[in-house]
Amino acid sequence: MYQTDEIDLINGFIDSVIELGFQHPNVGGVGDDWQIKINNTHLSHIRTWMELIEINPKWSTRLLSSLIINLSLGGVFLKDTDLFPRDITRFLNSDISRVYNLTKQLMRLFPVYFNDIGAEGKLRDISTEIDEITHRKDVLIHFLRKQSHVESSNQVLAFIEATLSYWETLDNRCLRPYVPPNIYNQIGCDGPYVEGVHRVMQTLARSGMDLPRGLLKKTEQGLTSQLANAAEDLAPADIRRVVLATEFYKLLHQKYHIGFTEITNYMAQLKAEGFPHLDRLEEALAQPDLKKKLFMLLDFLNTLKNLILSPEKYEIREDIYKKRHFTIDIPSMYGSYHEMKFDALGLTFRVESLVNVLLEELIENIDLSLITKASIYQIYARLRLFDKALRLDGITSLEIGLQLDLLAHSLEVEGFTVTQYQDIFKGFAGAVRNIINDHFNNIHEENLARILAHTPVDQIETKYLPNDSGIVDPEKLQHRASEIFFRDQIAMSLGLQQLDLFLSRILKTLYHQAAKLPKDKLH
Repeated sequence: MYQTDEIDLINGFIDSVIELGFQHPNVGGVGDDWQIKINNTHLSHIRTWMELIEINPKWSTRLLSSLIINLSLGGVFLKDTDLFPRDITRFLNSDISRVYNLTKQLMRLFPVYFNDIGAEGKLRDISTEIDEITHRKDVLIHFLRKQSHVESSNQVLAFIEATLSYWETLDNRCLRPYVPPNIYNQIGCDGPYVEGVHRVMQTLARSGMDLPRGLLKKTEQGLTSQLANAAEDLAPADIRRVVLATEFYKLLHQKYHIGFTEITNYMAQLKAEGFPHLDRLEEALAQPDLKKKLFMLLDFLNTLKNLILSPEKYEIREDIYKKRHFTIDIPSMYGSYHEMKFDALGLTFRVESLVNVLLEELIENIDLSLITKASIYQIYARLRLFDKALRLDGITSLEIGLQLDLLAHSLEVEGFTVTQYQDIFKGFAGAVRNIINDHFNNIHEENLARILAHTPVDQIETKYLPNDSGIVDPEKLQHRASEIFFRDQIAMSLGLQQLDLFLSRILKTLYHQAAKLPKDKLH
């Protein structure tokens, strides 16, 4: 069909594919055979749609959009043993340059940006040590360890978060989706394997820590020291179990999440494989000046983007080994996967998550209580950074460029008034609204409405559902799901949400100044 080059035929074909519907993961807990109950056609649907898009990505924007929406609404489930990084590599080797931003919207949804298949290295060592402390008699931790080794998937990250919540609250109901019934029935609200760690977690909760997410910010040494010096009498073995569980949590978070947690470990893996230009990233991370650091990080991201969009196909280095765990008779595999574009994309997402945090810090650091000409110089420098960030994310805006030129011109002449600056920044705000329309609303809105109307409510992720109990009202669902979907897409973009916030703050101040000094110029 694609080979006909008949766009109407291709669009008709894409409509037919979308109308056939999409297979969501429908994760249904864990069976007594220790395997996760999953819709086995979910993975094949992802792969089929991606293979169709790869034929001609530029002509497949509606299929790309529909895949993004389906995966967002229904979730993504991928096992390490699916070797999905191969699919990422193949997709990146197609002609994605015209749909780079949309490609990134899709790629961000896949929890696969790691190199070790299964539990290898430090992950295996820590999960084994925490199990051995109780001589493998804590059925919960033993099962968690086995899941991370044998059935490792993004589900394990949610599992360890539930385990930490159980340790904190002694409420075992949060564990039900992640353990087999025969193990769940053995997990009570007391006993030697939970009472001690519960006291440790309560100590952390009383210190004001947001559990379990707050543990991601703690170093092993810092957490050990905090607990050892606590007023409560805590057993060293219980402290050690919580510290190991925290390290386990951090490693799983770094593996399946594209945040900046434990980036040092990730960079060390890439360096061992000879990934280029990491010295530039290390230099940027060590830079104390915030603006210089951001410029250096954005330059590094530009290098990664050029690598990802390069027509060159890089060598794939796979070291995959298969084995069968005789105790539970489940086949598994371990090893590693490296390919330049895949590694570059995973590193891109992690660096972008840091850049977004730094951009927030940058706009917080500027005093906007009164805008003067000196303030405009600072604002202009920051807006250039935002423009660079948007371009790196595949968003080129002529309007932003025009407004930057106008702002630069205003700095060269005398007598610019508050209302004239208002007009310029209204132009910036309008440009951002157009970006959101062009790259999000216009692409996804119609598809989202159609897919929501045909997706059973029980297959939609909980966060999209209205809070009302009982029958879900379609209109409320449409409103809430659309709001959350677009908010999440914009939040994951590079710098867009931060730019919108920055412009809102600037305009708010200018409105106040215009009301007080309507004809006065900035000094």
